[in-house]
Amino acid sequence: MLKNNNEIIAETDEDLQLQAGMQLGDDERQYLLNTGMLFFNTQRIKPYLAAIRQYLQNTQPNERVWTLFKVQDIANNQLANYILSVAINPQN
Repeated sequence: MLKNNNEIIAETDEDLQLQAGMQLGDDERQYLLNTGMLFFNTQRIKPYLAAIRQYLQNTQPNERVWTLFKVQDIANNQLANYILSVAINPQN
């Protein structure tokens, strides 16, 4: 059974809280629901990054609804952002 978008965002938020101690704000959850992506600067995610990395490495992609990408500036190879991406359903 496919999850609706609200369920996917709730699961993502719960995973982040339980696995990394990271709490999304209301605005962040709403943006994630609207776009399927959420950008984090390095300061925002740094306290949680090791736990998030461990969770993602230990959980099969088909068992989770989100992942995290690292964005690097191609001009200077500096880390620019992280992108939290969820698998929302466009029809919802």
